[in-house]
Amino acid sequence: MEGFGLNWKFIFRVGGLTLSLESLFIFITAGVSVYFEESPWAFIFSGIITLACGLAISLPTDIRHKIKLIGKRESYISVTLSWLLFAVFGSLPFFLSREIPSFTDAFFESTSGITTTGASILTDIDSLSKGVLFWRSLLQWLGGMGIIVFSLALFPLLGGEAAQLFDAEATGLVHDKFRPRVTQMAKRLWGIYFTLTAVLIALLVLVPMEPFDAVCHAFTTISTGGFSTKQLSVAYWDSAYLESILCVFMIFGAINFTLVYFFVKGKFKKFFEDEELRWFLSIIGIVSLFVAICLFFNGENNPLESIRYAGFQVISIFTTTGFMTNDFTQWGPFFWILFMFLMIICGCAGSTSGGMKTVRAVVLAKNTFSEFARLLNPRAIIPVRLNKHVLSFEIVQRLLAFAFLYIFIIFFSWGVLTLAGMSIVEAMGASVSAISNVGPGFGANGPSGSFAEISIFAKWYLSFLMIVGRLEIFTVLILFTPDFWKK
Repeated sequence: MEGFGLNWKFIFRVGGLTLSLESLFIFITAGVSVYFEESPWAFIFSGIITLACGLAISLPTDIRHKIKLIGKRESYISVTLSWLLFAVFGSLPFFLSREIPSFTDAFFESTSGITTTGASILTDIDSLSKGVLFWRSLLQWLGGMGIIVFSLALFPLLGGEAAQLFDAEATGLVHDKFRPRVTQMAKRLWGIYFTLTAVLIALLVLVPMEPFDAVCHAFTTISTGGFSTKQLSVAYWDSAYLESILCVFMIFGAINFTLVYFFVKGKFKKFFEDEELRWFLSIIGIVSLFVAICLFFNGENNPLESIRYAGFQVISIFTTTGFMTNDFTQWGPFFWILFMFLMIICGCAGSTSGGMKTVRAVVLAKNTFSEFARLLNPRAIIPVRLNKHVLSFEIVQRLLAFAFLYIFIIFFSWGVLTLAGMSIVEAMGASVSAISNVGPGFGANGPSGSFAEISIFAKWYLSFLMIVGRLEIFTVLILFTPDFWKK
């Protein structure tokens, strides 16, 4: 099976293992439905269909032997296919339960979940069954660290070629690897991820929040996804304690998980010396303070409420979580622009958050200032440094290409969505939100609204855009280049 010079056996195996893994979690959700005395049949049927398709894809590849000889092309296809399959089959519980009767809407919700975007077509979340609410949250939790990383932790069948698969899923600047074997690294990352989730559940129960709500919100906080069990989102509880706890864990979710590992191991110096982290926390602090001052002098709130609302919304948007305690689109047009820039930059590389990433913005800014210096001193060699290390010309060039493509996609999508019937403001907000995996947009698609009324074409296009953004653009778009399919 080597059409186009590709090892399709490996590709099918990854796809099959992904579906088999997904079926396990669907069956777990069926158990949740039984616990709450709801009908589990939509989840049981979905799990059976998903498992059957997974086995049908993977068994013919002869799983008794490790599949060798894979390259980057197989990795890119495998990763993109895994996310697509997970989204398609993840929509089955929504669709078969008839709680989301349109398959387009079910696919949009599933894609938004697995990409941790948090955009929703639902207008009455409070009426959903516990099983569907749990599945929405679980999708985001699984998508937070990445399907492929989870697969690497559980399926060493992929063997020595796992590193290439991991690199395809986690493109971009990568921090120092702390373990030589990628499967070991994946297991340790998931161990930290699981531990942070468990700690957050315990803290949320103390709010007090119902255990079910606590589990669901822990899933969607640490994954920076933003799905809630309430239509009013976090505003439903109106608790400063709850918001403070969520802010801390949204920040943890948006920090490079290698650094979180160092933090957990007590290597605080290595943690706080990271330049991207310092920029990330500085932006949160400065913008939150600025927004709080603006809200106070606009007469919106008293000083403490201004700090509370500003801090939570800045952290929620900048980490691409998308929880809501206050609709920032009601604060005025200036804040739309400010939050749009936050939605573009977002969290740290190697985290669960989306966006262009803080590290890229920092490197691009440094390169710009270095360019001014080069113009004044043409013969001088002025490198770009990050964490005291000189970045190669190739890395800087790649970042420039990524930034250009990222902005181009936003403006291109802006045009496409206006042709699909969205207003100029809503189209821009939806474009940035989808590619950055943030969730809320502007206008009718803002924090207080939903994407229920946009056209069918717009829903499919935004679903595609979410996957492109989650896999950091190159992994998906490279599949559409003619050279990729040449032997």
